[in-house]
Amino acid sequence: MKKIIYAIAALAAIVSCQSLKEEWQPVFTFGDNEPAEMKLWTESDLSKYGFGGTFTSIKDMKDEYEKKTAMEKKMTSGHTITSNTWIKGQVVSDDRSGNLYREIYLQDATGGIDLKLGKSSLYSDYKLGQWVYVNCNGLCIGAYNGMPQLGLEPDNTSTNEYETSYIDNQYIINTHVFRGAYDTPVAPKEVTEAEVKASLSAGFKGDLWGVLVKVKGLKYGNQIFALVYPHGILGHKKDNPYNRLFLSDAGTWGINTWSMSKAKYIEYIQAGNFDAGVIGSGATKYGNILTKPIDYKAQMGNEVITAFGPDAYITYKEMMVKYATANYVSHYFKMGTTDIQVRTSGYAKFADQELDSRIIGGSSLDITGILTIYDGSAQLSLVTAPDDADNPSVKIN
Repeated sequence: MKKIIYAIAALAAIVSCQSLKEEWQPVFTFGDNEPAEMKLWTESDLSKYGFGGTFTSIKDMKDEYEKKTAMEKKMTSGHTITSNTWIKGQVVSDDRSGNLYREIYLQDATGGIDLKLGKSSLYSDYKLGQWVYVNCNGLCIGAYNGMPQLGLEPDNTSTNEYETSYIDNQYIINTHVFRGAYDTPVAPKEVTEAEVKASLSAGFKGDLWGVLVKVKGLKYGNQIFALVYPHGILGHKKDNPYNRLFLSDAGTWGINTWSMSKAKYIEYIQAGNFDAGVIGSGATKYGNILTKPIDYKAQMGNEVITAFGPDAYITYKEMMVKYATANYVSHYFKMGTTDIQVRTSGYAKFADQELDSRIIGGSSLDITGILTIYDGSAQLSLVTAPDDADNPSVKIN
């Protein structure tokens, strides 16, 4: 299905690209001569794309995932929707702060969904509270570590850790995602610990995933989780334990910022914060980051050493500096007895902002963000900065 969609997109591109002079003009326009990406659609307008007048709820659309065929389940892929299924929801996310990337979250009365649009600066086109209509026919619903996502079928470069890929072709976006009227932004739903536990028990079908929520009465757990890939070129697959460093189960590793920009990451490395970190995954362990891949030739084998090339002869610590990038960090908070991870991207504008000393000191706080599930745990992704002047995501009680 995805190949067919891309073939149509390619044909449209060939027809529209008549000259280099037209390179930056809209790919095509509709009857009112307004570019598809600028037009605000009404429900009656959608009939030209096959809309039959009835929307499926986000909750019911997620049920499509349960209909995966035996072959799909064996391949750990998502489920491609082949019916005339349409959903609508209001935008509850904003990538202005940089903490969300190439995705928007839509929410209706039954739940939320992560729509993988594959574009940056989406806040300029999809405003908080705006209605968005999605033609799901030909799109793929899948999960990443349990989180419901709507995109395209996994492409040939996917690692089977991703059941969907980004909808990053503008023609496909124009024919599947339609911007509607502006409306009052959705107020965050105040959730209880019991409600979070219920969604965790429901897994993929939990009704809180992708929903804008406010979680009250949290206490800092003095623990972080981060997954670092020391070598920047080697693959990030689960079957590459020799290129994985988990920062978890040992306090905060000296990280007192919400996340780590590239500069902050290097600063932490050179300060020795991660020297005790052990390379490996699960039961497969190597040495700490002060050792070299060549030291584990007998354990790794020649093929793995060859993959590292000259880098097999430098320490993992040196490798981490050489291939340094911004890295996400998840800080653990407690909601009663339930862990809530607050996940922050290293590319967020507030990545290097230090946690308020009152938070570290044990003050109670309320946090607002998009609630997601990751490998059986609840995560909050902040939409705005913790201390945003107009709409702070963190309130210290």
